[in-house]
Amino acid sequence: MPNASALPVISAYKPDLSVLELEELALQLRRDVIELTWFSGTSSSHLGGELSAAEIMAVLFGKILRIDPKQPEWPDRDRFILSKGHASGVTYAAMAWRGFFGREKLWNEFNRVGGKLQEHANMELPGIEAPTGSLGMGLSNGCGMAWGARHGGKSFRTYVVLGDGECTEGQTWEAIMTAAHFKLDNLIAIVDYNKYIISGTTYQVMDLEPFGDKWRDFGWEVYPVVNGNDVRDLLAAFAAAERSDSAKPKVLIAHTVKGKGISFMEQDAIHWHAGHLDATLYERCKRELGL
Repeated sequence: MPNASALPVISAYKPDLSVLELEELALQLRRDVIELTWFSGTSSSHLGGELSAAEIMAVLFGKILRIDPKQPEWPDRDRFILSKGHASGVTYAAMAWRGFFGREKLWNEFNRVGGKLQEHANMELPGIEAPTGSLGMGLSNGCGMAWGARHGGKSFRTYVVLGDGECTEGQTWEAIMTAAHFKLDNLIAIVDYNKYIISGTTYQVMDLEPFGDKWRDFGWEVYPVVNGNDVRDLLAAFAAAERSDSAKPKVLIAHTVKGKGISFMEQDAIHWHAGHLDATLYERCKRELGL
């Protein structure tokens, strides 16, 4: 028998969602990530970084991205790349909400043999623009798409969500230089800056600070998001980046909380980069998310 979730849908897609509706969507994405993890073939996912990015994904899929799920290869669509590819669960939840596929896939195809919702997304699933299983490659893909739009006379934008861990990798900084050199003003990067890598904090493993200054020195416009888990702060930063008429690429540095929304994950973020849910933890997660 296929799995069936009793999880209610809080909100449905419509143009011009309100701030409250976007906040409700972020909550729904968190609930869907917990449910998807529980029903998965492994009872696990990369929960910490999926939960920290819920508001980012809610704003992108609910407000920003110009996409058409009925035409996933529409030539004029905005391109979205999840460079922190291990956090695919929250992307799948957003895609299901937006209508790329039925919600039943979330409960029946994540981390399962033959399922299209693998922990690192791949292009077998319509709507996925690039495979990003190897960290550090997503922004390079984004540069290529943005450059292609420029030379193909297309007006679409390319949005890339990066993790802070991959911002220690050389290819990321090569892409940062490339985007500035070619003046890819149609490229917007968003860093989910939750300040944890798999083995410790960014400060302990490889300190990125002064993070914003480094992007500026490499030729980017930088938009700090003091609370990347606040829909209003994200909307203001996206609006400012999209209003800019400079020839520079843009980056939103969104300060987020790893494991956001689940108290024991927030308090023990190092051990919830990825994790398994047992029945007790699953029920605790549901209670903390109001279920």
